[in-house]
Amino acid sequence: MIKWRQWWANLPFSKATLIPISTVSVLMLALFYGGHWFDASAAFVYQREWILAGEWWRLLTGALVHHDQPHLWLNILGLWLWWLLFIEHLSCWRDWCWLPVLLLSSTIAMLWLDPTTLVYAGFSGALYGLYAWGALADTFIRRWSGTAIGVGLLVKCGYDTLYLPSSSDIAVMAHWGGISAGIGIALLRQFLLQLSHKQKRHSAEQTR
Repeated sequence: MIKWRQWWANLPFSKATLIPISTVSVLMLALFYGGHWFDASAAFVYQREWILAGEWWRLLTGALVHHDQPHLWLNILGLWLWWLLFIEHLSCWRDWCWLPVLLLSSTIAMLWLDPTTLVYAGFSGALYGLYAWGALADTFIRRWSGTAIGVGLLVKCGYDTLYLPSSSDIAVMAHWGGISAGIGIALLRQFLLQLSHKQKRHSAEQTR
């Protein structure tokens, strides 16, 4: 019980960490349950034919709408679980500016690599990217639980790619697109962090 309380007390709860994830969750809920006032599915869902015809916003919004309640709530649960596992990597609201990159990477991967999928909706591709990002960020600080999550993610996607039938509803290419972007973001952030540390050390040495 003491360890649990210490872990909970050490979580960096703040507006900078709670507002972004709450906003994303509310947005997905609003797009799904707002169907009483407008048909979000028709307006925002990924439709390959309409995207190629010029409705490019669907590449972004298609990852925020869902076809059914189980899919919606599973993705929201996965988002909050990711937030709890990797919260220390999200100390600033600016970290959430990478989310559109993950959203787009998942749907663009579908567009380029899976021409047979004509209709798609769901946050899972971006969610895979968030987990890949957090897992690699954990690896950089030698937190091997995150590494295990990352390995499991790759094994799961590899299995889906090799063994799932073509008729499966799982958007494998969207998941790979998200993972690729998540790894890229983690590598870029680590590079920028190391560069910042070198600059600080250089400035400190000059002031001596």
